Amino acid sequence: MKSLNSYLTLSHLRSGLKMATWIVAIVALGLVGCGGDGSSSTTLAATTAVQVNMGDAPADWLLSFSMNVSSMSLKTSNGESVTVAGSSTPMEMIHRLGTMEPVALIAAPRGTYTSAQLSIASCTFSYLDPNTGALQQKTLNGPINASVPLGSNVTVGTTPLALNFDLDLEHSLSGTTGSAFQFSPQFHIGTGALSGGSGNGMNARYGGMYQLMGVVTGASADSFSVKAFQVANTFTFRITTETQFQGRVSQASQLGTGMGVLVTAALQSDGTFAAKRVRATMSSAGAMGGGIITAVDAVPATQLTIVMQNGAGASINTDYLSKTLLVKLLETTTYEMDTDRVSLNGLDFTPVIDASNIHAGQSILPLSDTAITPISSCDPVCGELTASTVRLREQGARGTATVDINPGVVTSFTLTLPTDCAFTKLTGASTIIVYQQPGTNVEDNTAITAGTTLRVHGLLFFSGEQWRLVASTISSTT
Repeated sequence: MKSLNSYLTLSHLRSGLKMATWIVAIVALGLVGCGGDGSSSTTLAATTAVQVNMGDAPADWLLSFSMNVSSMSLKTSNGESVTVAGSSTPMEMIHRLGTMEPVALIAAPRGTYTSAQLSIASCTFSYLDPNTGALQQKTLNGPINASVPLGSNVTVGTTPLALNFDLDLEHSLSGTTGSAFQFSPQFHIGTGALSGGSGNGMNARYGGMYQLMGVVTGASADSFSVKAFQVANTFTFRITTETQFQGRVSQASQLGTGMGVLVTAALQSDGTFAAKRVRATMSSAGAMGGGIITAVDAVPATQLTIVMQNGAGASINTDYLSKTLLVKLLETTTYEMDTDRVSLNGLDFTPVIDASNIHAGQSILPLSDTAITPISSCDPVCGELTASTVRLREQGARGTATVDINPGVVTSFTLTLPTDCAFTKLTGASTIIVYQQPGTNVEDNTAITAGTTLRVHGLLFFSGEQWRLVASTISSTT
């Protein structure tokens, strides 16, 4: 039988009125839904929007880790199954360190949920050989099936919520170089409630999304839709008087099908997403491919090598994730920084990103108005992109500090990295100076005691022979 989402798609969530109308119509017609595990069918209940997110507590020695999720569902206390992802969905985890990103927005029947079911077709990951420093790429074939308990269970009531799956990659992937790797996924589960009638557009844990990377599939005067590479369904966004347009567009009418965008949005109490910020980055013929730089050819740079962690555009495919991409830099290539959540004011160094100040270890988003040129072998390089723009993006790091971290304080501290982390192998650095700014979000607005293992997220620079990260978010790993 058809899954719940066959009847209640995201397009039916554009307004509370439309959602209510569909619910009434469905109940009146006596439509039924049944789980994929053979559970008995029941009449559809009233539903509430649930934003399902995926994040990562990392294994520090990895540069990338991507899962090809063939299916994902939630199971209710009475045995019903609600689809989250019904077809192949790639998910790269390392770029989610310390953050959450949406996987799907579903219409979930109200009630109690006890577990999630995942089936993973394959995993691909990249790391640096501990002896030679050479980049290694491995693939584990599935299916890898997991039943994930939702802890004390999750109740879906009348208010939309975020359901957060934090992959504990450090304890999920076992094995070492020269031995057989095994992947047995383990997750920490949490929920985030909307506050003030809407979610937090800067934090997916609480009903938002920050710079969702995708391409426009349709647009009108009051809404537009986007398909993202690592998302199970197409998201529809309402345009409001607060929506800001940046980059190549200044208004909604300029959004074209196939155009690449970065969307920051917040889930509303009526189950819709309201767009907060829309940055148009490329034309419909172009591509963007984000990742960690592993090699820079010269100073000033003319070519970069990155391990792919994300992307958008018609020339991007699943095989590229956790593989390498060559990025060609031209004299006309421009450089910019992602400062939506990071303040660069009042620092004791000058943040710079350009052809002479770009380094292995940094996370970037190269943008192009032309497609990626594929390399057929995809071993180890899958393609080549000529960048019109290189955008320095936020990235995560994990380590310890010898000072307390207090919300609302402007300060800096030294983060000591794990000895086996990929960043240290790549750069030789064992520490990063972290800058806590006025707008830095200390997770849950709670002090963190010295010696606690931290996850920090922000913009990373190399200045004065020292790595420096200006933080958007600081949280403990506990």
